[in-house]
Amino acid sequence: MDLNILLFKKFKAAGERQGWWNSDGIVTALSGGGDSVALLWLLKKFYKGRIVAAHLDHCTREGVSHEDAEFSKNLCRDWEIKCSVKVVDVHAERIGGESFEMAGRRERYRHFAETAAREGLHFISVGHSADDLVETQLMNLFRGSGLTGLRGIPEVRENIVRPIIDFRRTELREMLRANGVSWREDASNTDTIYARNRVREELIPWIRKNLNPNFEVSMLGLAHQIDAELAERAVMSSAQIASRLLVIAPAEAAWNVRELYLVSDLVLAEMLRLQGERLGLPTLSRPRTMNLISLIRRGGSWRFQWAADIEVCYSQRGMGWLHRDDIEKSIKKNRQNNQKELIPWWAI
Repeated sequence: MDLNILLFKKFKAAGERQGWWNSDGIVTALSGGGDSVALLWLLKKFYKGRIVAAHLDHCTREGVSHEDAEFSKNLCRDWEIKCSVKVVDVHAERIGGESFEMAGRRERYRHFAETAAREGLHFISVGHSADDLVETQLMNLFRGSGLTGLRGIPEVRENIVRPIIDFRRTELREMLRANGVSWREDASNTDTIYARNRVREELIPWIRKNLNPNFEVSMLGLAHQIDAELAERAVMSSAQIASRLLVIAPAEAAWNVRELYLVSDLVLAEMLRLQGERLGLPTLSRPRTMNLISLIRRGGSWRFQWAADIEVCYSQRGMGWLHRDDIEKSIKKNRQNNQKELIPWWAI
């Protein structure tokens, strides 16, 4: 069968499964690297909607990032695709002890969202491949992750879609070479001083050679299986959350905890993950999730720090996600009034 037909079928299947195939348009992340260039080429070749590329110049790697930006602009000009380029000194934009990688990700996705809003488009596509998914699965496994971590990278998260999640990196590079398309290489991606690069450059090739020559295919199948199981669990968890939601200012979210002990650990863990995701909070590691579940099982009154500024507060009257400043203000106010009966449940 013709290679382009195979590519079309695979790409279309992903688009239909992820919901963007028949959309009016899409914003696509473009770093200039092989994966994002391959995604842009596939969209240009097979997608009928409007395409807008978005590139963030991180102002790093001694000016190399500026060259990546120029490459991206020139590629889009040659392919007659609109390109939105934003320049951000990511080092200068870091908040507190935030790493460069975390700040860079935050600024990238902010740029993608701003571009989508400005262009009136819903979907944002990013170029994570099957290799990225497998690397993430392994990294999460080493951190002691549960099922959600073993899923790797979700192919859809709200309006973020990953159209090439089923494509191998070698497959994408061969496609680009066959069509005379160049891309940028980031030398830091092969530096094995970084754990993820060591997984990519050393561990996965060893597994492929000595244990399973189709390792990536097996892991991709596992990811799809876990996706199906998690989707079923998410339906149950969403129903549980909906039945327990309370509206109590200034809590960002709050639950009725009556008979929460009847909910299984698996469903409760998914409820916590979903609630955190809805609030835009970082995902808890499996050990921290289990710690929070053990606190819920224990009952009583306690506070659990979920993120730098968000705590989960618990008592018999409810469980809520609150900003630390709001908690401290409530405690201080009620101590000044010396009226214990007015102390809110999150201030116990």
